[in-house]
Amino acid sequence: MKSQKFLIVLMLFFTVNSFAQNARFSQIGTAAIQFNPSLTGRFDGKIRLSALSSWQETNAASMEHQNVSLDAKFGKYKSSGDDESTTAVSASSASSQKEGKDEVYKKSRVYGYWGAGLNYYHYGNSKSPLDAKFFSASIARHFYNKSNKMFGFGIQATYAEGKLDETKGSEYDREISGGGFRYPFTYAVDPQKGSNNYIDFNGGGYYGMVTDAVMFEIGGAMHHLAYPKNDPRGNVDNESKLRHRVTAHSILRLRLNKNWGIVQKNMYWQEGMYYRSTKLNGDSAQIVAFWSGMEFYKVNPVGKINVNYGIYTRNFQTIMPYLNINLGKIANLRYSYEMPINSKKYTAYTAKRNEVALIFTYKRYTSPGTRFYKKVNFW
Repeated sequence: MKSQKFLIVLMLFFTVNSFAQNARFSQIGTAAIQFNPSLTGRFDGKIRLSALSSWQETNAASMEHQNVSLDAKFGKYKSSGDDESTTAVSASSASSQKEGKDEVYKKSRVYGYWGAGLNYYHYGNSKSPLDAKFFSASIARHFYNKSNKMFGFGIQATYAEGKLDETKGSEYDREISGGGFRYPFTYAVDPQKGSNNYIDFNGGGYYGMVTDAVMFEIGGAMHHLAYPKNDPRGNVDNESKLRHRVTAHSILRLRLNKNWGIVQKNMYWQEGMYYRSTKLNGDSAQIVAFWSGMEFYKVNPVGKINVNYGIYTRNFQTIMPYLNINLGKIANLRYSYEMPINSKKYTAYTAKRNEVALIFTYKRYTSPGTRFYKKVNFW
């Protein structure tokens, strides 16, 4: 138990020197495909449909965000939560198990599977000068290195559309902007209008392992590999290019007691990075964001309705109570509310966010909490 507590403290320690400026979602892990393309297909089941809505406001503006994703698995996979098992079964029993579940016959070893997904992201409102949409397609390959280890890689292509119309209103705050396009233009006198679109590419990977005592996963991704031109007015400023975004995450699962288990997550997001030249100017979104928190799972729940809890923070400047309700093996409802802890001290951080997510899964093999200490997947 002492070593488990030490691991939790160690994971939280790395949040101290980070700072948060940008909104994106409170539930960034629910928009997993947007966060890291290698997480496409990283779930318990065959097909997953996720919808996330966020209502965000600061002292200066409000903004609405929506994210919808659809991803599926192809090939044989360990679908009992993508968990580890060394139990062998007979050939007749193995032939009756669909999609290479965990207790597969030894001669039918499952080496990995493919994942493919689509993602749609939108932000804006009727009074916001900037409205943006992002359409993404991704593919990932997942490997079972050993019976209790897993790693994967993914690539993604994104088509982005941005529209600027400052005659609509002036409700804009970078703190709750979704990014992707350069804004604002502080030097402009007359209302600005225009539109732009670009194609972008992203890539990422992860590695995870599981034992009864502990589960651990790390991963990272790099976005905006094509340095797309991101001026929403079109070709007004050809020097304005979108710099790289880097994301990273870590997950740690530990035993708490015989009834509850802990999942501790850290997720890092940074915009505006470059490695070739400092001349790619015009990027107004030099954004760094860090999410850290814990989720408490009821181990081996009896009923079909399973209620779990969590709490997250954004660099200890906000607090996010998190409610996770699982309705059998089909539906998952998630709700969170993010609010500043001390907005007087952190005057640049005043955002409040209400978020609701609904996730439907087809052919889910286990509900959360069931076989909890065997699972290697907590997305």
